[in-house]
Amino acid sequence: MQVPVTILFENIDLKKTDLLSDYIKNNSTFHYKQFKTEKELFSILTPYSAQLLIYDLTSPEVETRLAILQKIHTATPDLLIIAVIPDGAEDLVESVLQLNLFFYIHKPYDLAEIRIALKRAQSKLDSRPTSTPGNEQQILTSFHGLIGQSQPMRQLFELITKVAEDEFATVLIRGESGTGKELVAKAIHTHSKRNKKHFVPVNCAAIPDDLLESELFGYTKGAFTGASQNKIGRIEYADGGTLFLDEIGDMKPSLQAKLLRVLQEKEFEPVGGLKACPVDTRIVAATHCNLEQLVSEGKFREDLYYRLSVIPLTIPPLKERREDIPLLLEAFIQTYSTQRGRAPLTFAPQAITALMSYEWRGNVRELENLVQHMSILFSGKNVRLEDLPERFTVDFDPSILVKSPIAPVILQQEEQTERAEDETIMTAVTDIGWESGQVDFNELINDFERQLIIQAMKKTCGNKKEAARLLNLKRTTLLEKMKKKEIQDIWEE
Repeated sequence: MQVPVTILFENIDLKKTDLLSDYIKNNSTFHYKQFKTEKELFSILTPYSAQLLIYDLTSPEVETRLAILQKIHTATPDLLIIAVIPDGAEDLVESVLQLNLFFYIHKPYDLAEIRIALKRAQSKLDSRPTSTPGNEQQILTSFHGLIGQSQPMRQLFELITKVAEDEFATVLIRGESGTGKELVAKAIHTHSKRNKKHFVPVNCAAIPDDLLESELFGYTKGAFTGASQNKIGRIEYADGGTLFLDEIGDMKPSLQAKLLRVLQEKEFEPVGGLKACPVDTRIVAATHCNLEQLVSEGKFREDLYYRLSVIPLTIPPLKERREDIPLLLEAFIQTYSTQRGRAPLTFAPQAITALMSYEWRGNVRELENLVQHMSILFSGKNVRLEDLPERFTVDFDPSILVKSPIAPVILQQEEQTERAEDETIMTAVTDIGWESGQVDFNELINDFERQLIIQAMKKTCGNKKEAARLLNLKRTTLLEKMKKKEIQDIWEE
């Protein structure tokens, strides 16, 4: 079922039209809303107000508008964004790619490019479950950069939403390394009323003890040798916003006492300072350690522990939400392939099943590193089981694809991929740009034949005899066409 797309686009003078607005307004597939200013855009931009935003970056205030796009993308990650950039602005293309936006088109507008961009958006939206304000908990797959649709992740999204509503209570995030504790902290900040102020992360384990105090609290001129001027600490820099203290369990006892005062009295003293400074900073802490055990061993202050864990929040490890792995793979492929100009790779069903059977001691970070690695080595190709690094396959039983209860997820994903490939072939003829005038008939037929042969070879895993049968060709004819079109083993890519 095709999803009706609601598009937001800018039109400063509503009486004037252009190629883009004419195409959207005259296409019954789309609903549209127009805005004149950023203020008007933010007033109508809610999670369910639109599925697609087309945003113009051809104005002189391009840096400001890029910052606005980043804010929109962070606040509404499910919203597809198409940026409009001037022809020849290659540096701007790079900036758009770095923002991980969905797509971009050029101005002056080209009708064929507009159609391609909107067709891609429609296809992307068609693959999503239908969403309505009443059932968002059932279909939400991403939340401020966090990705998942498993029950533990849906509960996490709901808890983050509730936690963010109270902008003062401290939060203690627990989770193994690589689960995304900083992403959760950012989600809490972004979803709260403090999102207009700074989000300031501090890794307590990465900064030496003798520097951490001055980094957090700042110092006054002359506080120690080399302190030639006053320096603002990160607690003060996060005033009105959120301070994220990662690996809080590694903080030394003397600093724990000073941090406790910040929580209790809402004030701090810079190193070398004599006067307490008031501060309104929400503190979100995180750890992979067992703080209760550290408290019992006398390595962490008990009073600080209870102050920090007003709202405890636990992130599930990846091995407890394996059904989210296909979603994560798709997101990381988008990041490390599509958005970096590489042809997107795919994963064969057995390869995905092997990944879903793996223990993932490094959690989501380990999976992200794998996709980054494979996107370089297998750009545009299908990653098979034997292509995976040995650690993912050494204990894997290939028969699990048939026996495992997760097989339907994999098979469904494969069917969707095959349907998308078939649709690509079927639209190869119907998507011709007739507006440009005459077409090269022979070139189009040659390209269509080539696509058919490649798809037949993919479906038969390279079995030329079976591919010839599917295409109703003699095997010798197929081999001759493959040689002439220089296909050879390109079907594996």
